[in-house]
Amino acid sequence: MYYALIGDIVDSKAIQNRLEVQETLSNYLETINQTFHDDISANFIITLGDEFQGLLKSPTHLFEIIMKIQIIMQPYKIRFGIGMGQILTKINNKMSIGADGPAWWNARNMIIELKQNEKGMKSISNIKISGLKNKLVLDLININLSICYSIEQKWTIDQKQIIDYIIIYYGLTDKFTQKKLADELNISTVNLNKKLKLSLFYDYMKAKAIITHLLEIEGIE
Repeated sequence: MYYALIGDIVDSKAIQNRLEVQETLSNYLETINQTFHDDISANFIITLGDEFQGLLKSPTHLFEIIMKIQIIMQPYKIRFGIGMGQILTKINNKMSIGADGPAWWNARNMIIELKQNEKGMKSISNIKISGLKNKLVLDLININLSICYSIEQKWTIDQKQIIDYIIIYYGLTDKFTQKKLADELNISTVNLNKKLKLSLFYDYMKAKAIITHLLEIEGIE
C-alpha cells in the first residue's frame, strides 16, 4: 500500500512571478525529501509548472508535509489529491515520475474532483482522499478534512501566525510546552492559551491525528 500525493497550485497561470514561485517550491520540496526520507518511497518533485507530486510508504507525516508546503507557499492556495493503493511499475526513489498504478490514479481523480467541486461550490476542502476499501470510513475522513479546512479559514491573522510557527518548528502536534512556546513568540502564556483555544487548535490537531491513524489502519492489507 502506497500513498500518492499530488499538489496543484490554484490559478497558477495568473501568478506573475511564476519562476520565483517554482524555485521556492522546488527548494522546499527538497527540504521535505530530506526531512521525511524515511516515509518517502519516491521523492517529491515538480512535474508541471503548477503541479508537484511524491510517493509515501506511510501516512504518518502526510498532513504535516501538506501543511508545511501550504505555509511555505503562502499566499498561494494549493489543492492536494491523495491516493491510496498499489504501484504496478518499478519505483524510482529519486523522483516520483514513471511509476503507475491505482495509488496515482486515485490521487489524480481527487485533483479532478476538487476542481469540479470548486466550480460547483460543492466543497470547501482543499484535500481529498481516495483508495480506501471501506467507503464509510473514506467518507468520514473526507468530511472531517472539509471541516478542518473550514476551521483553518476562520483563523485570525494572529492565530494563524502562531499555528504556522508550531507546524514549521514543532510539527503537526500539540505536544509542546506552552511556556516555552510563549517565550519564543514573545507573548504571555495566558494570551497564547487563549488564542489556541479560540482557534480550536487542539480539536483540529486531534482530528488530523485520528485521520492519520485511520489511514494507517485501513492501509494494512
